[in-house]
Amino acid sequence: MDLKVGCTGWSYRSWSGRFYPKNLEQKRWLQFYSSIFDITEVNSSFYRIPSSAVTRKWNNDTPCDFRFTLKFPKSITHDSRLNFEKCRDDYHSFIINLEPLKQKISVLVFQLPPSLTFDECQTKLDIISKHLPNYFRYAIEGRHESWFEKNALEYLRCKKWCLVWNEVPMVDNPAPVTTDFVYLRMIGDRIIPDDSYGKIVREQRPILEKWSSKIKKISENSDIKQAFVLLNNHLEGFSPNTANRFRGEMGLEMLEFKDKNQKTIF
Repeated sequence: MDLKVGCTGWSYRSWSGRFYPKNLEQKRWLQFYSSIFDITEVNSSFYRIPSSAVTRKWNNDTPCDFRFTLKFPKSITHDSRLNFEKCRDDYHSFIINLEPLKQKISVLVFQLPPSLTFDECQTKLDIISKHLPNYFRYAIEGRHESWFEKNALEYLRCKKWCLVWNEVPMVDNPAPVTTDFVYLRMIGDRIIPDDSYGKIVREQRPILEKWSSKIKKISENSDIKQAFVLLNNHLEGFSPNTANRFRGEMGLEMLEFKDKNQKTIF
């Protein structure tokens, strides 16, 4: 099983001097990040549709083997609640603007609000699925308990879409497998303030051990081809460190965060 571990986003000022070299210009942060990690989840696409100029720059700034995952805009998942007629324009803008980056995109993620049930979504997803490009893979982050019931799981297996595993408040995720890949989002509870990013504020080793154990267990299943693990600053305060320690839990080589002069940052 191919395992990729990375961070949800890279544009955090508090990482300067702790992950990024202190004097590195912000416009070069993605270049540096992609020289260390091989994947990132684009969180910003949830709040604003990236332009084609931006996705072209992301493509140019990263190696050929680097991979992105992106969240669908909240105008689609939250404001329109997956009603295609209401979000048609934003949907098309989003997909079209991904064109310069499409060879590096592994998964597109529908992060749904906790109030959105499977029953409300099923017909809407049937409609949206007719418009989804077949060159992307898709994951659904359903946070309502109905997404973990038998009918929802069977629906996702039929679509060959992944039901996201997540570590977020108020969600008891039993970690079902619905396709040939697993997508884990380790987000946390958002108690840690933004200005504290760049250091471990609280250690969450039991959470890392819990999810690494689940990944190890499914890695024994030859039908599971890939696992994507994306970690957020909210979990411990400094997601590059957390991602690195998760790699260690999985028996992967630990990464060194170094600047261009090979001086260790962390």
